[in-house]
Amino acid sequence: MMRVIFAVLGVLLWIGAVEAQSLQEIDRRYAALLEAWEKTPLTVRRALFVADHPHGFGLYQERASNIFKPGEALVAYAEPVGFGAKDTGNGLVEFGFAVDFLIKSPDGQILTGQQDFAQLTQQSHVRNLEFMLVLTLNVTGAPPGDYVVEYKLRDVSGEKSTSFALPFKIAS
Repeated sequence: MMRVIFAVLGVLLWIGAVEAQSLQEIDRRYAALLEAWEKTPLTVRRALFVADHPHGFGLYQERASNIFKPGEALVAYAEPVGFGAKDTGNGLVEFGFAVDFLIKSPDGQILTGQQDFAQLTQQSHVRNLEFMLVLTLNVTGAPPGDYVVEYKLRDVSGEKSTSFALPFKIAS
């Protein structure tokens, strides 16, 4: 009987603790998260090749390998962290990236590339922290072999930039 009483008391205390949280407390903690975010250097939490176009942030199917058939597009998924946002003056904030790429040999020799390959920006009424990049690159005509694609992300709201590299192979 005492176990039942303690169990009920435990549940009631747990419910009280859960209800003690408030929207104001969540907003206070979110503001602290934003403060830490703004101080974080721009980086990429996750970068990988995907099998299909993602359906949203974190909603992707990782590609089984980094070996591509000749003419097959490289589709990369990336989750940047520490990016900024700028006020557009109409109740919205804008965030995103200008993206450059380089194709390199495994020893680092630059084979090709393009500055401003993509401009990926969004506008929102709230300061989003979840933002995914989907970068599709066509390497048709490249001979079979090993390569590295390096993407450089330049934050559109400030001076931050970062890069990430994904090795890949074109099968013969």
